[in-house]
Amino acid sequence: MLAGDLFGSITRTVSDPMLLVAEDGEVLGRNAVMRRLFPGAEVGADLYRLAADGPEQVGETLHRWARSGRPLAGSLALIDRDGRPRRCHCFGARASWARTGGPAVQVRLVPVREADRTTPARGARERRLRARLEHEHAAALRLQRSLLPERVDTTRLRVAAAYAPTARGSEVGGDWYDAFTVAGTAKTGLVIGDVAGHGLAEAAVMAQLRSAVRACSLEVGARPDRMADRIDGYVEAFLPEEMATMAYAVHDPDAARLCYCIAGHVPPILVRADGRCEPLPGRPDPPLGCALGLRHRRRWKRTAPGDLLVLYTDGVVERRGASIDQGVGALAGLLGGLGGDGGAEPAEVCSAVMDWSDEGGRADDRAVLVAAL
Repeated sequence: MLAGDLFGSITRTVSDPMLLVAEDGEVLGRNAVMRRLFPGAEVGADLYRLAADGPEQVGETLHRWARSGRPLAGSLALIDRDGRPRRCHCFGARASWARTGGPAVQVRLVPVREADRTTPARGARERRLRARLEHEHAAALRLQRSLLPERVDTTRLRVAAAYAPTARGSEVGGDWYDAFTVAGTAKTGLVIGDVAGHGLAEAAVMAQLRSAVRACSLEVGARPDRMADRIDGYVEAFLPEEMATMAYAVHDPDAARLCYCIAGHVPPILVRADGRCEPLPGRPDPPLGCALGLRHRRRWKRTAPGDLLVLYTDGVVERRGASIDQGVGALAGLLGGLGGDGGAEPAEVCSAVMDWSDEGGRADDRAVLVAAL
């Protein structure tokens, strides 16, 4: 049975209109209520053409829902059976069960009645709701920032970091980073990661993983592969419903070498002193919590004075309509333009990357960690 037919079958008795839609906007399925209230939303239709909202807003909403395993709030203004735009409160999440060619989203809509929009009581309730969401977002952001290290310049390397949250309601993300001296050595550990989803629960998982990495570094020392194995076991044992990615690298100044392991994460980029950019090679190992007994692998890269290591999360390079590889290539192009004389400062690189990745606003949080090797 096709995903759309299955979706229509299992949601036919749901009293609210429901949609199954691809991230590119193609309607894959709908239930009976959706067909009655919004007849234009037929299978194969383009949600971008059905919505009165701008394409950027629709695209960012779909992208955000496609990345979440839990329902997230949002809104869409769709053309109803009378040909008028009708605003709907929505809850969307990734339809991981749907076997489609790309990411699919299941959406539950709650249409706002015209009378509700025009009554003073309704307006007052909406104002109170907006104020509460703004307050919750500010509180959640303070919590998120309190869970990240205040300083990363405590190692022998010059290190800088930057973080920007998503600006969606009360959401916080699971991006995290850290830099520390490996106990008993002159080596520096550099780590960045991303917990799947958005919310306070993901922020709490992020804090656990960052603490677990520091604790494990006392045991596994400078072995990134063993670090990834330990953290994968931690997630499997204590956070079985979670998934996270991580890139962990250890710089050895005496050997002029970088040892690293990538667990499902976007590849860090090594910026040479002459401006050449090299995404760290090698296929990533499975994300944390998904290894299923497979061992993570470590790799090495020679370094030289003046090199920079740039670690970042996928929110930095994601572009609607483009692959992650294209985003990584675009970031490498930016970094290559910043290098060339070996004098780029980590803080300056962080600022440039964050400014570059902020074009048009983002539906995901972003983090970047830069170290001068």
